[in-house]
Amino acid sequence: MKSTYIKFLLIFTTITFLSCEKLVDDLNENPNQLTLNDIDPGLFLNGAELSNIAIQLGPYSRMAGYWSGQLIGFEQVDLERFQYNVANNTFDWDGYQSVLTPLRNIQERTTDNPLLLGISKVVEAHLVGTYASLFGDIPYSEALGEIENPKFDDQIVIFEQLQLVLDEAIIALEVAQGFGVLEDYIFQGDRIKWLESAWTLKARYYMHTKEYGLAYNAALNGISSSDNNMMFNPLDVTGQNATKNKYYIVLAGGPNVGTGDSYLMQLLDGTSSISRNNAKTDETARRQYYIIDQSDADGNLGVAQELEPQPMITYQENLLILAESGTRTQGFNVGLGHLNQLRDFLNTGNFLNSNFVAEPYVYESYVSEDFDAGGMENVDNIEPERALLREIVEERYVTGFTTYMPFDDARRLKKEDSDIAVPFPLNVPTSTQNVERMLYPQDEVLSNPMAPTDPGLYAPTRVNQ
Repeated sequence: MKSTYIKFLLIFTTITFLSCEKLVDDLNENPNQLTLNDIDPGLFLNGAELSNIAIQLGPYSRMAGYWSGQLIGFEQVDLERFQYNVANNTFDWDGYQSVLTPLRNIQERTTDNPLLLGISKVVEAHLVGTYASLFGDIPYSEALGEIENPKFDDQIVIFEQLQLVLDEAIIALEVAQGFGVLEDYIFQGDRIKWLESAWTLKARYYMHTKEYGLAYNAALNGISSSDNNMMFNPLDVTGQNATKNKYYIVLAGGPNVGTGDSYLMQLLDGTSSISRNNAKTDETARRQYYIIDQSDADGNLGVAQELEPQPMITYQENLLILAESGTRTQGFNVGLGHLNQLRDFLNTGNFLNSNFVAEPYVYESYVSEDFDAGGMENVDNIEPERALLREIVEERYVTGFTTYMPFDDARRLKKEDSDIAVPFPLNVPTSTQNVERMLYPQDEVLSNPMAPTDPGLYAPTRVNQ
């Protein structure tokens, strides 16, 4: 994780792709004398954001879908990953270079722009929190510094540190009114959207560490409408697939990934023995919207359509954090109220694109009697509060499709809340365990003597032990 060489690469890349005239204005005419300090730190933000998007929505996201019963890998590499056949060389930590290095440069050199500083800290927390959730203990406190071989920090400590980073981001964003940024692919410098995302990210990480009261309080300040969702919005660039929907890109290369008859699709199917449809819920439209047809990239009109936006941090997630953590800490009625807020939103059809708004969908509000013993949502006569939590967790599983939420929940709930967890099956009949984490990248294992022995796919990370 040496930083000097990486910074040189970033300078070189920036000079190559940006206007030379813009970069060298008022500088020595010899471009070979350009240094990092000659480039406005705000120009590094877009690259960091795009690299983070690629990590949040790339192969790791698909693997999380394979391992939580939502996606099916059909051919070649994706079939192997679906069947848990991965090794250390399957993974990398390119985000340390492509995301954290430019963000640290922004932070080191930004003294008078709280908007840019706050945004950089939210993106940092987003990347590092994802890595910590997926891998467990990772380098953080010593990463990208002068220490050549950084230590691996405890996963729980990392989440504590990220809460402080997000606190700093929130303080900066709260006083950033009137400030602007040169580049911001995600929110175009919208301070409020970044501020709300920071709060929802705090709530997400408190859910990871099972600090449900803190999660609830954070989510009260989180994303307040679907208009403020953090999304990847693909671009239609002639002759360029790399700017399009990440699922479309994969499918354009072959029939590798799809929904098929996954556990998720069975849940949404009104004719399935495990269907979640009932007198108050019709999932027809959502199921159609979610279908990913591996056989025809251009035939996909829903989540894998070439220009369909992809979620990263959303209003729906925030409402479901409020629903689950509210039930756990504030009581049944509070949790039910937040769940019905989400159902009210779903009942508008605003989560669908124009290809599916005419398909049937119903999400009527639940009442407390629906969760009583023998009620619509409690046919097996468990405690009403547990029945409500079970429905909320199942809704998180469905709403969280294409994000890490279902994989995170499967691991979070396994030990102490197995009665309300979604019981998706194993992908391989000979397997006896669900995947708990991803493997340390081979490059890190071989180059960093501080790297611990990899505990394997099936060892729970610290927050889930």
